[in-house]
Amino acid sequence: MSWIDGFAEGCFRLYAGNVMSAFQPLDFFHFYPLYYDLWLSRIVEVMDKLSVEDKHYQELKDLLPPPSNLRAIIQKLIPTYKGLGHKNTDEIRKVADFIARMLLESCPDDPFAVHSNPLHTQDEVKQIVSSVNWQSGDPQIARNIGRLITAAGSLVHGLYNDIVTDMGWDTYGPYSVEWEGQNYSFLIRDFPNLAPAELWSTQHLPSVKDLKIYALYQGVDWEIAFVGCHTIAKSGQPVQGLKKFSVIADGKTLAPEEIVNLINELSGKAESIYKKIRSLDFEELKKLVMLQECYQLHKLFTAAGIEWRPTPEMTARVENKPLMTGVITMGKLMTDLNEYRELFGINLFAREVLGKA
Repeated sequence: MSWIDGFAEGCFRLYAGNVMSAFQPLDFFHFYPLYYDLWLSRIVEVMDKLSVEDKHYQELKDLLPPPSNLRAIIQKLIPTYKGLGHKNTDEIRKVADFIARMLLESCPDDPFAVHSNPLHTQDEVKQIVSSVNWQSGDPQIARNIGRLITAAGSLVHGLYNDIVTDMGWDTYGPYSVEWEGQNYSFLIRDFPNLAPAELWSTQHLPSVKDLKIYALYQGVDWEIAFVGCHTIAKSGQPVQGLKKFSVIADGKTLAPEEIVNLINELSGKAESIYKKIRSLDFEELKKLVMLQECYQLHKLFTAAGIEWRPTPEMTARVENKPLMTGVITMGKLMTDLNEYRELFGINLFAREVLGKA
């Protein structure tokens, strides 16, 4: 399966113009190689038990995380391969090819989100637009929508950390749509699980689990770079451009005043969870990050009847161990795709795992 070049182009857009630096709450790229081979072996066991290689994305979509999260798993797997002490290239290739195929089948028009994240077909988009209870937008509403996205996004970064963010936050589109005789750019901002009780006690979780923000814009050109949380307006003014919106929390359409209440609640929970994270010591952080990583595929594991949480062997691999060094060159400004492919280990992965010259 030839997908690595498309992946590299999409993933580079996430880092282009930025400096490779440590993530929060710890440097993931120098943590994952301590145990990732063990997790990959378990994923292969799940894949075999569910016969996923014989199934299309449509048969598995309810067991998988959002498309941006699938991209993020590959984005972690490739540089992690550089640092693995135990390299089973057959297992690594099997997992990577499966995830890449799910993206090719779920978002065929732009599987690695070079410019967009088109999860829905045209018919599905039309059905969504026609079924939404639209409200009229204005600059104040647009600002509150922005505040809501910021509050929910801040909470997600605490719930899932900087590298599993896409488990709790994705954006689909932009779609060109017509509604009531007007043309719009349509975005779906999706926060599918703001209350993962498997990861956090209830005191840190909001009253809302599923949050969807539908928005119709005019005069705004949107672009999504590799993952949904990196949605940017290439041109136009989103505050002035928001014409129609609908915010749905656990199936209920929210009125403007309810949106403000939710902003306050999510902001408060984000503050609470960051205080908790800052109170953890290094060993506790490592266990939390490993748990968050495994949670990404918890539905797939559960469907296979296999425990998704880290095994004792995985825990032993990281316990009282320092982070690795030298896996990724930190502090480097990413400006060139070819240089990025080399430093990020994409060329190495293509040669040694995918057999691509």
